[in-house]
Amino acid sequence: DGDVTYQKFTFPNIKGGSIIEYDIKVSTPSYRYLEDWYFQSNYPKLWSEYDIEIPEFYDFIFLPQGYLPYAIDSTNITADNFNFADPGESAMDRLQSYSFRSRTIEHFWAMKNVPALKDEGYTTTLDNHIAKIEFQLSSVRYPNQPVRPVMQSWYQMAEELMKDEDFGEALSHNNGWLNDDVKKATAGVKDSVEMAKKIFQLVRDNYTCTDKTARYLSQPLKKVYQAKKGNVADINILLTAMMQNAGFESHPVLLSTRSHGKTYDVYPLMGKFNYVISEAIIGEKPYLLDASSSSLGFGKLPVKCYNGGARVIAPLPMLVDISADSLKEAKLTTVFMMNEEDGKNLSASFSTQLGTQESVEFRETLSSKSQDDYFKEVKKAYPFEVEISNPEITALKIPEEPVSVKYNIKFNLGEDDISYFSPLLAEAYKENPFKSAERLYPVEMPYCSDETYILNMEVPKGYVVEELPKSARVMLNENEGMFEYIIAAGGGRIQLRCRTQIKKANFEPEDYQTLRDFFAYIVKKQAEQIVFKKQ
Repeated sequence: DGDVTYQKFTFPNIKGGSIIEYDIKVSTPSYRYLEDWYFQSNYPKLWSEYDIEIPEFYDFIFLPQGYLPYAIDSTNITADNFNFADPGESAMDRLQSYSFRSRTIEHFWAMKNVPALKDEGYTTTLDNHIAKIEFQLSSVRYPNQPVRPVMQSWYQMAEELMKDEDFGEALSHNNGWLNDDVKKATAGVKDSVEMAKKIFQLVRDNYTCTDKTARYLSQPLKKVYQAKKGNVADINILLTAMMQNAGFESHPVLLSTRSHGKTYDVYPLMGKFNYVISEAIIGEKPYLLDASSSSLGFGKLPVKCYNGGARVIAPLPMLVDISADSLKEAKLTTVFMMNEEDGKNLSASFSTQLGTQESVEFRETLSSKSQDDYFKEVKKAYPFEVEISNPEITALKIPEEPVSVKYNIKFNLGEDDISYFSPLLAEAYKENPFKSAERLYPVEMPYCSDETYILNMEVPKGYVVEELPKSARVMLNENEGMFEYIIAAGGGRIQLRCRTQIKKANFEPEDYQTLRDFFAYIVKKQAEQIVFKKQ
Protein backbone atom coordinates (compact mmCIF):
# COMPACT_ATOMS: atom_id res chain seq x y z
CA ASP A 1 0.00 0.00 0.00
CA GLY A 2 1.62 3.26 -1.10
CA ASP A 3 0.00 5.22 1.75
CA VAL A 4 1.63 3.17 4.51
CA THR A 5 5.24 3.11 5.69
CA TYR A 6 6.36 0.36 8.06
CA GLN A 7 9.01 1.09 10.69
CA LYS A 8 10.48 -1.84 12.61
CA PHE A 9 12.43 -1.52 15.86
CA THR A 10 13.62 -3.83 18.62
CA PHE A 11 13.86 -3.75 22.41
CA PRO A 12 17.22 -5.05 23.74
CA ASN A 13 17.20 -7.67 26.50
CA ILE A 14 13.40 -7.92 26.51
CA LYS A 15 12.03 -10.89 28.47
CA GLY A 16 8.67 -12.45 29.20
CA GLY A 17 6.71 -10.32 31.65
CA SER A 18 8.51 -7.11 30.67
CA ILE A 19 6.52 -3.87 30.54
CA ILE A 20 7.10 -2.05 27.25
CA GLU A 21 6.85 1.73 26.98
CA TYR A 22 7.30 3.74 23.80
CA ASP A 23 6.29 7.08 22.24
CA ILE A 24 5.31 7.69 18.63
CA LYS A 25 5.46 11.05 16.88
CA VAL A 26 3.78 11.18 13.48
CA SER A 27 4.08 14.05 11.00
CA THR A 28 1.99 14.38 7.86
CA PRO A 29 2.38 16.85 4.99
CA SER A 30 -1.40 16.96 4.51
CA TYR A 31 -3.60 19.04 6.78
CA ARG A 32 -6.54 16.92 5.65
CA TYR A 33 -5.29 13.79 7.38
CA LEU A 34 -4.91 13.05 11.07
CA GLU A 35 -3.74 9.64 12.27
CA ASP A 36 -6.36 7.47 13.96
CA TRP A 37 -5.42 6.39 17.46
CA TYR A 38 -6.13 2.95 18.89
CA PHE A 39 -6.21 2.89 22.68
CA GLN A 40 -6.94 -0.84 22.64
CA SER A 41 -5.49 -3.87 20.89
CA ASN A 42 -5.17 -7.62 21.35
CA TYR A 43 -2.69 -6.98 24.18
CA PRO A 44 -3.51 -5.27 27.50
CA LYS A 45 -2.12 -1.77 28.07
CA LEU A 46 -1.34 0.00 31.31
CA TRP A 47 -1.61 3.45 29.73
CA SER A 48 -2.43 4.80 26.27
CA GLU A 49 -2.67 8.50 25.45
CA TYR A 50 -3.19 10.75 22.44
CA ASP A 51 -2.29 14.44 22.51
CA ILE A 52 -3.07 16.62 19.52
CA GLU A 53 -3.06 20.35 18.78
CA ILE A 54 -5.36 21.58 16.00
CA PRO A 55 -5.44 25.18 14.72
CA GLU A 56 -8.96 26.55 15.08
CA PHE A 57 -9.30 27.19 11.35
CA TYR A 58 -9.27 23.42 10.68
CA ASP A 59 -12.68 22.02 11.62
CA PHE A 60 -12.27 18.31 12.36
CA ILE A 61 -15.04 15.90 13.29
CA PHE A 62 -14.05 13.51 16.06
CA LEU A 63 -15.37 9.96 15.76
CA PRO A 64 -14.75 8.15 19.07
CA GLN A 65 -15.51 4.46 19.46
CA GLY A 66 -15.47 1.82 22.17
CA TYR A 67 -16.94 1.04 25.57
CA LEU A 68 -14.08 2.04 27.89
CA PRO A 69 -14.01 5.29 29.89
CA TYR A 70 -11.28 7.89 29.48
CA ALA A 71 -8.92 8.42 32.39
CA ILE A 72 -8.31 11.90 30.94
CA ASP A 73 -10.44 13.80 28.43
CA SER A 74 -9.32 17.43 28.41
CA THR A 75 -9.22 20.47 26.14
CA ASN A 76 -6.85 23.43 26.37
CA ILE A 77 -6.97 26.60 24.24
CA THR A 78 -3.90 28.67 23.39
CA ALA A 79 -2.97 31.12 20.61
CA ASP A 80 -0.17 31.15 18.06
CA ASN A 81 1.08 32.90 14.92
CA PHE A 82 0.73 31.08 11.60
CA ASN A 83 2.59 31.60 8.32
CA PHE A 84 1.95 29.10 5.57
CA ALA A 85 0.97 28.55 1.95
CA ASP A 86 -2.22 26.74 1.03
CA PRO A 87 -2.31 24.88 -2.31
CA GLY A 88 -6.12 25.01 -2.50
CA GLU A 89 -8.45 22.20 -3.43
CA SER A 90 -7.04 21.26 -6.83
CA ALA A 91 -3.93 21.54 -8.96
CA MET A 92 -5.60 24.40 -10.88
CA ASP A 93 -5.87 26.60 -7.78
CA ARG A 94 -3.29 29.31 -7.16
CA LEU A 95 -0.99 28.99 -4.15
CA GLN A 96 -2.31 31.25 -1.39
CA SER A 97 -0.11 32.63 1.43
CA TYR A 98 -1.53 33.40 4.86
CA SER A 99 -0.14 35.10 7.97
CA PHE A 100 -2.34 35.56 11.02
CA ARG A 101 -2.78 34.78 14.69
CA SER A 102 -5.31 32.14 15.66
CA ARG A 103 -6.38 30.01 18.55
CA THR A 104 -5.06 26.46 18.82
CA ILE A 105 -7.08 23.77 20.52
CA GLU A 106 -5.23 20.98 22.29
CA HIS A 107 -7.10 17.75 22.91
CA PHE A 108 -5.73 15.14 25.27
CA TRP A 109 -7.23 11.68 25.69
CA ALA A 110 -5.87 8.86 27.84
CA MET A 111 -7.00 5.43 29.02
CA LYS A 112 -5.45 3.30 31.74
CA ASN A 113 -5.51 -0.42 32.46
CA VAL A 114 -6.94 -1.11 29.02
CA PRO A 115 -7.90 -4.80 28.66
CA ALA A 116 -7.07 -6.79 25.55
CA LEU A 117 -9.91 -7.08 23.08
CA LYS A 118 -10.61 -10.73 22.33
CA ASP A 119 -12.62 -12.09 19.45
CA GLU A 120 -15.70 -13.96 20.67
CA GLY A 121 -18.75 -15.60 19.13
CA TYR A 122 -21.56 -13.50 17.71
CA THR A 123 -19.24 -10.66 16.68
CA THR A 124 -19.47 -8.92 13.32
CA THR A 125 -15.94 -7.49 13.50
CA LEU A 126 -13.76 -6.32 16.37
CA ASP A 127 -13.12 -3.15 14.37
CA ASN A 128 -16.58 -2.00 15.47
CA HIS A 129 -15.71 -2.21 19.15
CA ILE A 130 -12.04 -1.48 19.68
CA ALA A 131 -11.45 1.69 21.70
CA LYS A 132 -10.15 4.26 19.23
CA ILE A 133 -10.69 7.75 17.86
CA GLU A 134 -10.86 8.77 14.19
CA PHE A 135 -10.75 12.22 12.59
CA GLN A 136 -12.36 13.66 9.46
CA LEU A 137 -11.72 17.18 8.20
CA SER A 138 -15.08 18.88 7.74
CA SER A 139 -14.14 22.40 6.61
CA VAL A 140 -11.39 25.03 6.51
CA ARG A 141 -12.06 28.50 7.93
CA TYR A 142 -9.22 30.93 7.27
CA PRO A 143 -9.62 34.44 8.70
CA ASN A 144 -11.49 36.87 6.44
CA GLN A 145 -12.21 34.05 3.99
CA PRO A 146 -15.47 32.19 3.27
CA VAL A 147 -15.75 28.76 4.86
CA ARG A 148 -14.40 26.08 2.52
CA PRO A 149 -16.31 22.79 2.96
CA VAL A 150 -14.14 19.71 2.67
CA MET A 151 -16.54 16.91 3.59
CA GLN A 152 -19.44 16.49 1.20
CA SER A 153 -23.07 16.07 2.19
CA TRP A 154 -24.92 12.93 1.18
CA TYR A 155 -26.74 14.94 -1.51
CA GLN A 156 -23.43 16.05 -3.03
CA MET A 157 -21.95 12.57 -2.75
CA ALA A 158 -24.97 10.93 -4.40
CA GLU A 159 -24.88 13.44 -7.26
CA GLU A 160 -21.16 12.82 -7.76
CA LEU A 161 -21.56 9.03 -7.67
CA MET A 162 -24.35 9.09 -10.26
CA LYS A 163 -22.03 11.03 -12.61
CA ASP A 164 -19.11 8.66 -11.94
CA GLU A 165 -18.47 6.29 -14.86
CA ASP A 166 -17.29 3.71 -12.32
CA PHE A 167 -20.63 3.79 -10.51
CA GLY A 168 -23.90 5.22 -11.79
CA GLU A 169 -23.13 7.22 -14.94
CA ALA A 170 -24.41 4.41 -17.20
CA LEU A 171 -27.82 4.58 -15.47
CA SER A 172 -28.40 8.01 -17.01
CA HIS A 173 -28.57 6.40 -20.48
CA ASN A 174 -31.51 4.47 -21.94
CA ASN A 175 -29.29 1.36 -22.40
CA GLY A 176 -31.33 0.13 -25.34
CA TRP A 177 -28.97 -2.84 -25.77
CA LEU A 178 -30.87 -4.40 -22.83
CA ASN A 179 -34.26 -4.25 -24.59
CA ASP A 180 -34.30 -7.71 -26.13
CA ASP A 181 -33.34 -9.58 -22.95
CA VAL A 182 -35.75 -7.62 -20.76
CA LYS A 183 -38.66 -8.06 -23.18
CA LYS A 184 -37.94 -11.78 -23.55
CA ALA A 185 -37.76 -12.32 -19.79
CA THR A 186 -41.04 -10.50 -19.13
CA ALA A 187 -43.00 -11.67 -22.17
CA GLY A 188 -46.63 -12.39 -21.32
CA VAL A 189 -46.26 -11.18 -17.71
CA LYS A 190 -48.69 -8.43 -16.67
CA ASP A 191 -48.24 -8.24 -12.89
CA SER A 192 -45.57 -5.71 -11.91
CA VAL A 193 -44.07 -7.78 -9.10
CA GLU A 194 -43.88 -10.85 -11.33
CA MET A 195 -42.18 -8.78 -14.04
CA ALA A 196 -39.60 -7.58 -11.54
CA LYS A 197 -39.05 -11.16 -10.36
CA LYS A 198 -38.40 -12.29 -13.93
CA ILE A 199 -35.80 -9.57 -14.45
CA PHE A 200 -34.17 -10.39 -11.11
CA GLN A 201 -34.03 -14.10 -12.01
CA LEU A 202 -32.58 -13.24 -15.42
CA VAL A 203 -29.59 -11.56 -13.77
CA ARG A 204 -29.25 -13.95 -10.83
CA ASP A 205 -29.36 -17.12 -12.93
CA ASN A 206 -27.24 -15.97 -15.87
CA TYR A 207 -24.49 -13.81 -14.38
CA THR A 208 -21.63 -14.96 -12.16
CA CYS A 209 -20.34 -12.83 -9.30
CA THR A 210 -16.53 -12.93 -9.22
CA ASP A 211 -15.95 -10.61 -6.24
CA LYS A 212 -18.33 -10.34 -3.28
CA THR A 213 -16.94 -7.03 -1.99
CA ALA A 214 -16.94 -3.99 -4.26
CA ARG A 215 -18.45 -0.51 -4.34
CA TYR A 216 -17.44 0.45 -7.89
CA LEU A 217 -17.81 -1.11 -11.32
CA SER A 218 -14.84 -3.13 -12.49
CA GLN A 219 -15.68 -2.52 -16.14
CA PRO A 220 -18.25 -0.65 -18.26
CA LEU A 221 -21.79 -1.94 -17.80
CA LYS A 222 -22.08 -3.16 -21.38
CA LYS A 223 -18.96 -5.30 -20.90
CA VAL A 224 -20.51 -6.81 -17.77
CA TYR A 225 -23.55 -7.67 -19.88
CA GLN A 226 -21.40 -9.26 -22.58
CA ALA A 227 -19.07 -11.15 -20.23
CA LYS A 228 -21.96 -12.47 -18.07
CA LYS A 229 -19.82 -11.93 -14.98
CA GLY A 230 -18.49 -9.22 -12.70
CA ASN A 231 -18.16 -8.09 -9.11
CA VAL A 232 -21.15 -7.45 -6.83
CA ALA A 233 -21.36 -3.81 -7.94
CA ASP A 234 -21.28 -4.87 -11.61
CA ILE A 235 -24.07 -7.40 -11.10
CA ASN A 236 -26.43 -5.24 -9.06
CA ILE A 237 -25.93 -2.02 -11.03
CA LEU A 238 -26.70 -4.05 -14.16
CA LEU A 239 -29.84 -5.30 -12.39
CA THR A 240 -30.74 -1.67 -11.64
CA ALA A 241 -30.31 -0.76 -15.32
CA MET A 242 -32.57 -3.65 -16.38
CA MET A 243 -35.24 -2.62 -13.88
CA GLN A 244 -35.12 0.94 -15.23
CA ASN A 245 -35.30 -0.41 -18.78
CA ALA A 246 -38.56 -2.19 -17.85
CA GLY A 247 -40.02 1.05 -16.51
CA PHE A 248 -39.42 0.56 -12.78
CA GLU A 249 -37.93 3.22 -10.54
CA SER A 250 -34.69 1.65 -9.42
CA HIS A 251 -31.52 2.83 -7.70
CA PRO A 252 -28.20 1.38 -6.52
CA VAL A 253 -27.75 1.11 -2.75
CA LEU A 254 -24.44 1.30 -0.85
CA LEU A 255 -23.84 -0.62 2.36
CA SER A 256 -21.14 -2.18 4.49
CA THR A 257 -21.18 -5.90 5.20
CA ARG A 258 -21.05 -7.12 8.79
CA SER A 259 -17.40 -8.19 8.66
CA HIS A 260 -16.37 -4.86 7.13
CA GLY A 261 -17.71 -2.73 9.96
CA LYS A 262 -20.29 -0.06 10.72
CA THR A 263 -20.92 3.05 8.66
CA TYR A 264 -21.76 6.53 9.90
CA ASP A 265 -25.32 7.50 8.97
CA VAL A 266 -24.57 11.23 8.92
CA TYR A 267 -21.20 11.33 7.14
CA PRO A 268 -20.61 10.02 3.58
CA LEU A 269 -17.29 8.32 4.27
CA MET A 270 -16.87 6.11 1.22
CA GLY A 271 -14.16 3.93 2.74
CA LYS A 272 -16.77 2.59 5.16
CA PHE A 273 -18.77 0.98 2.31
CA ASN A 274 -17.90 -2.20 0.43
CA TYR A 275 -21.09 -3.60 -1.14
CA VAL A 276 -23.77 -2.59 -3.64
CA ILE A 277 -27.33 -3.88 -3.88
CA SER A 278 -30.32 -2.61 -5.86
CA GLU A 279 -33.61 -1.04 -4.86
CA ALA A 280 -36.72 -1.31 -7.04
CA ILE A 281 -39.93 0.60 -6.30
CA ILE A 282 -42.95 -1.47 -7.30
CA GLY A 283 -46.40 -0.09 -6.56
CA GLU A 284 -44.86 2.38 -4.09
CA LYS A 285 -43.27 -0.51 -2.18
CA PRO A 286 -39.46 -0.67 -2.08
CA TYR A 287 -37.75 -4.03 -2.66
CA LEU A 288 -34.08 -4.52 -1.82
CA LEU A 289 -32.45 -6.97 -4.24
CA ASP A 290 -29.14 -8.81 -4.53
CA ALA A 291 -28.67 -10.85 -7.69
CA SER A 292 -25.06 -11.82 -6.91
CA SER A 293 -25.91 -15.20 -5.35
CA SER A 294 -27.83 -18.11 -6.87
CA SER A 295 -29.05 -19.00 -3.35
CA LEU A 296 -31.02 -15.77 -2.84
CA GLY A 297 -34.66 -15.24 -3.68
CA PHE A 298 -36.38 -12.07 -4.86
CA GLY A 299 -36.52 -9.43 -2.13
CA LYS A 300 -34.02 -11.29 0.05
CA LEU A 301 -30.54 -10.20 1.12
CA PRO A 302 -27.66 -12.28 2.48
CA VAL A 303 -27.30 -12.12 6.25
CA LYS A 304 -23.99 -10.26 5.89
CA CYS A 305 -25.89 -7.22 4.57
CA TYR A 306 -27.90 -6.75 7.78
CA ASN A 307 -25.49 -4.30 9.33
CA GLY A 308 -27.47 -1.14 10.05
CA GLY A 309 -27.77 1.83 7.70
CA ALA A 310 -27.60 1.45 3.92
CA ARG A 311 -27.79 4.47 1.62
CA VAL A 312 -29.90 4.67 -1.54
CA ILE A 313 -27.89 6.56 -4.17
CA ALA A 314 -30.57 8.68 -5.83
CA PRO A 315 -31.54 12.37 -6.10
CA LEU A 316 -32.94 11.90 -2.59
CA PRO A 317 -30.26 9.70 -0.94
CA MET A 318 -32.47 7.96 1.60
CA LEU A 319 -31.12 6.06 4.60
CA VAL A 320 -32.46 2.51 4.79
CA ASP A 321 -32.33 0.52 8.03
CA ILE A 322 -31.41 -3.11 7.43
CA SER A 323 -30.24 -3.99 10.90
CA ALA A 324 -30.06 -7.54 12.22
CA ASP A 325 -32.90 -6.66 14.61
CA SER A 326 -35.17 -6.27 11.57
CA LEU A 327 -34.44 -9.79 10.29
CA LYS A 328 -36.77 -12.49 11.67
CA GLU A 329 -35.98 -16.18 11.22
CA ALA A 330 -38.40 -19.01 12.04
CA LYS A 331 -37.64 -22.73 12.08
CA LEU A 332 -40.11 -25.57 12.73
CA THR A 333 -39.09 -29.16 13.42
CA THR A 334 -41.58 -31.98 13.94
CA VAL A 335 -40.86 -35.60 14.93
CA PHE A 336 -43.47 -38.37 15.02
CA MET A 337 -42.17 -41.54 16.68
CA MET A 338 -43.81 -44.94 16.95
CA ASN A 339 -43.07 -48.56 17.79
CA GLU A 340 -42.09 -50.95 15.05
CA GLU A 341 -44.12 -54.13 14.64
CA ASP A 342 -41.18 -56.23 15.82
CA GLY A 343 -41.63 -54.68 19.26
CA LYS A 344 -37.89 -54.04 19.58
CA ASN A 345 -37.28 -50.89 17.54
CA LEU A 346 -38.72 -47.42 17.26
CA SER A 347 -39.06 -45.47 14.03
CA ALA A 348 -39.64 -41.78 13.49
CA SER A 349 -40.39 -39.37 10.70
CA PHE A 350 -38.32 -36.22 10.97
CA SER A 351 -39.23 -32.95 9.20
CA THR A 352 -37.72 -29.50 9.56
CA GLN A 353 -38.47 -26.31 7.65
CA LEU A 354 -35.63 -23.83 7.71
CA GLY A 355 -35.85 -20.05 7.84
CA THR A 356 -34.84 -17.83 4.92
CA GLN A 357 -31.24 -17.25 5.98
CA GLU A 358 -30.67 -20.81 7.14
CA SER A 359 -32.03 -21.94 3.76
CA VAL A 360 -29.45 -19.73 2.02
CA GLU A 361 -26.65 -21.17 4.18
CA PHE A 362 -27.96 -24.69 3.57
CA ARG A 363 -27.96 -24.20 -0.22
CA GLU A 364 -24.41 -22.87 -0.13
CA THR A 365 -23.31 -25.83 2.01
CA LEU A 366 -24.91 -28.32 -0.37
CA SER A 367 -23.22 -26.64 -3.32
CA SER A 368 -19.89 -28.05 -2.11
CA LYS A 369 -20.96 -31.45 -0.77
CA SER A 370 -23.31 -34.24 -1.80
CA GLN A 371 -26.62 -34.97 -0.11
CA ASP A 372 -25.23 -38.37 0.89
CA ASP A 373 -22.39 -36.68 2.76
CA TYR A 374 -24.84 -34.30 4.41
CA PHE A 375 -27.01 -37.13 5.73
CA LYS A 376 -23.92 -38.97 6.98
CA GLU A 377 -23.22 -35.92 9.13
CA VAL A 378 -26.84 -35.88 10.30
CA LYS A 379 -26.51 -39.49 11.41
CA LYS A 380 -23.34 -38.72 13.41
CA ALA A 381 -25.11 -35.86 15.23
CA TYR A 382 -27.57 -38.20 16.97
CA PRO A 383 -26.75 -39.12 20.59
CA PHE A 384 -27.38 -42.80 19.79
CA GLU A 385 -27.02 -45.12 16.82
CA VAL A 386 -29.71 -44.64 14.16
CA GLU A 387 -30.52 -45.85 10.67
CA ILE A 388 -31.61 -43.15 8.23
CA SER A 389 -33.92 -43.88 5.31
CA ASN A 390 -36.00 -41.97 2.73
CA PRO A 391 -33.95 -38.75 2.89
CA GLU A 392 -35.52 -35.82 1.06
CA ILE A 393 -34.62 -32.16 0.60
CA THR A 394 -37.23 -29.91 -0.97
CA ALA A 395 -36.87 -26.45 -2.58
CA LEU A 396 -33.10 -26.82 -2.73
CA LYS A 397 -33.11 -25.29 -6.22
CA ILE A 398 -35.95 -22.83 -5.56
CA PRO A 399 -34.41 -19.81 -3.77
CA GLU A 400 -37.80 -18.13 -3.31
CA GLU A 401 -38.97 -20.93 -0.99
CA PRO A 402 -37.65 -22.21 2.37
CA VAL A 403 -35.71 -25.47 2.36
CA SER A 404 -37.30 -28.48 4.06
CA VAL A 405 -35.37 -31.55 5.19
CA LYS A 406 -37.18 -34.83 5.76
CA TYR A 407 -36.08 -38.37 6.58
CA ASN A 408 -36.97 -41.42 8.64
CA ILE A 409 -34.90 -42.94 11.42
CA LYS A 410 -34.96 -46.31 13.17
CA PHE A 411 -33.20 -47.18 16.42
CA ASN A 412 -33.25 -49.57 19.38
CA LEU A 413 -33.39 -48.64 23.06
CA GLY A 414 -31.40 -51.70 24.02
CA GLU A 415 -32.09 -54.46 26.55
CA ASP A 416 -31.38 -52.64 29.82
CA ASP A 417 -34.06 -52.45 32.48
CA ILE A 418 -33.58 -48.69 32.62
CA SER A 419 -33.24 -46.70 29.40
CA TYR A 420 -32.43 -43.01 29.00
CA PHE A 421 -33.81 -41.14 26.00
CA SER A 422 -32.94 -37.60 24.80
CA PRO A 423 -36.22 -36.19 23.44
CA LEU A 424 -34.52 -33.31 21.54
CA LEU A 425 -32.56 -35.91 19.53
CA ALA A 426 -29.91 -34.02 17.51
CA GLU A 427 -31.66 -30.66 17.78
CA ALA A 428 -30.55 -29.70 21.30
CA TYR A 429 -27.97 -27.02 22.08
CA LYS A 430 -24.84 -29.00 22.92
CA GLU A 431 -23.04 -26.15 24.67
CA ASN A 432 -23.51 -22.54 25.68
CA PRO A 433 -22.47 -20.28 22.78
CA PHE A 434 -21.41 -17.65 25.33
CA LYS A 435 -18.36 -19.10 27.06
CA SER A 436 -16.54 -16.05 28.46
CA ALA A 437 -17.33 -15.00 32.01
CA GLU A 438 -17.57 -11.37 30.89
CA ARG A 439 -17.78 -9.43 27.66
CA LEU A 440 -16.68 -5.86 27.02
CA TYR A 441 -18.62 -5.22 23.81
CA PRO A 442 -22.09 -6.09 22.43
CA VAL A 443 -23.37 -9.48 21.33
CA GLU A 444 -24.25 -9.25 17.63
CA MET A 445 -26.43 -12.12 16.50
CA PRO A 446 -27.12 -12.33 12.75
CA TYR A 447 -30.92 -12.20 13.20
CA CYS A 448 -33.83 -12.64 15.58
CA SER A 449 -34.85 -16.28 15.83
CA ASP A 450 -37.87 -18.38 16.67
CA GLU A 451 -37.18 -22.13 16.77
CA THR A 452 -39.93 -24.63 17.58
CA TYR A 453 -39.42 -28.36 18.11
CA ILE A 454 -42.42 -30.71 18.42
CA LEU A 455 -42.14 -34.38 19.42
CA ASN A 456 -45.05 -36.80 19.47
CA MET A 457 -43.96 -40.33 20.41
CA GLU A 458 -45.31 -43.65 21.58
CA VAL A 459 -43.91 -45.03 24.81
CA PRO A 460 -41.61 -47.91 23.77
CA LYS A 461 -43.26 -51.34 24.01
CA GLY A 462 -42.53 -53.11 27.25
CA TYR A 463 -41.60 -49.86 29.03
CA VAL A 464 -43.28 -47.33 31.26
CA VAL A 465 -42.25 -43.74 31.92
CA GLU A 466 -40.21 -43.77 35.12
CA GLU A 467 -39.18 -40.13 35.04
CA LEU A 468 -40.16 -37.18 32.85
CA PRO A 469 -38.44 -33.78 32.69
CA LYS A 470 -40.50 -31.00 34.21
CA SER A 471 -42.16 -28.37 32.04
CA ALA A 472 -40.68 -24.88 32.25
CA ARG A 473 -41.00 -21.40 30.82
CA VAL A 474 -38.28 -18.76 31.19
CA MET A 475 -38.27 -15.16 29.93
CA LEU A 476 -35.22 -13.21 28.76
CA ASN A 477 -35.30 -9.66 30.12
CA GLU A 478 -39.11 -9.75 30.33
CA ASN A 479 -39.83 -9.41 26.60
CA GLU A 480 -36.57 -9.90 24.68
CA GLY A 481 -36.77 -13.66 24.45
CA MET A 482 -38.45 -16.76 25.76
CA PHE A 483 -37.67 -20.44 26.31
CA GLU A 484 -40.56 -22.85 26.66
CA TYR A 485 -40.36 -26.55 27.43
CA ILE A 486 -43.78 -28.18 27.73
CA ILE A 487 -43.88 -31.98 28.11
CA ALA A 488 -46.62 -34.39 29.10
CA ALA A 489 -47.22 -38.16 29.11
CA GLY A 490 -50.49 -40.07 29.03
CA GLY A 491 -52.35 -42.77 27.14
CA GLY A 492 -49.11 -44.45 26.11
CA ARG A 493 -47.80 -41.30 24.42
CA ILE A 494 -45.38 -38.47 25.18
CA GLN A 495 -45.74 -35.00 23.74
CA LEU A 496 -43.10 -32.28 23.85
CA ARG A 497 -43.09 -28.73 22.59
CA CYS A 498 -39.82 -26.85 22.95
CA ARG A 499 -39.55 -23.28 21.70
CA THR A 500 -36.61 -20.85 21.84
CA GLN A 501 -37.39 -17.30 20.82
CA ILE A 502 -34.89 -14.42 20.65
CA LYS A 503 -36.69 -11.17 19.80
CA LYS A 504 -33.63 -8.97 19.26
CA ALA A 505 -30.27 -9.59 17.66
CA ASN A 506 -28.02 -7.10 19.45
CA PHE A 507 -27.38 -7.09 23.19
CA GLU A 508 -25.33 -4.49 25.05
CA PRO A 509 -22.44 -5.59 27.33
CA GLU A 510 -24.55 -5.01 30.47
CA ASP A 511 -27.03 -7.64 29.20
CA TYR A 512 -24.33 -10.24 28.54
CA GLN A 513 -24.55 -12.10 31.86
CA THR A 514 -28.33 -12.38 31.61
CA LEU A 515 -28.06 -13.70 28.05
CA ARG A 516 -25.34 -16.16 29.06
CA ASP A 517 -27.42 -17.45 31.98
CA PHE A 518 -30.44 -17.79 29.69
CA PHE A 519 -28.58 -20.04 27.26
CA ALA A 520 -26.96 -21.97 30.10
CA TYR A 521 -30.44 -22.83 31.29
CA ILE A 522 -31.49 -23.90 27.77
CA VAL A 523 -28.46 -26.19 27.41
CA LYS A 524 -29.13 -27.78 30.77
CA LYS A 525 -32.86 -28.20 30.17
CA GLN A 526 -32.51 -29.64 26.67
CA ALA A 527 -29.98 -32.18 28.00
CA GLU A 528 -32.54 -33.67 30.40
CA GLN A 529 -33.64 -37.17 29.49
CA ILE A 530 -36.76 -39.26 29.71
CA VAL A 531 -36.22 -42.35 31.85
CA PHE A 532 -37.99 -45.51 30.69
CA LYS A 533 -38.28 -48.61 32.89
CA LYS A 534 -39.10 -52.11 31.72
CA GLN A 535 -42.40 -53.47 32.95
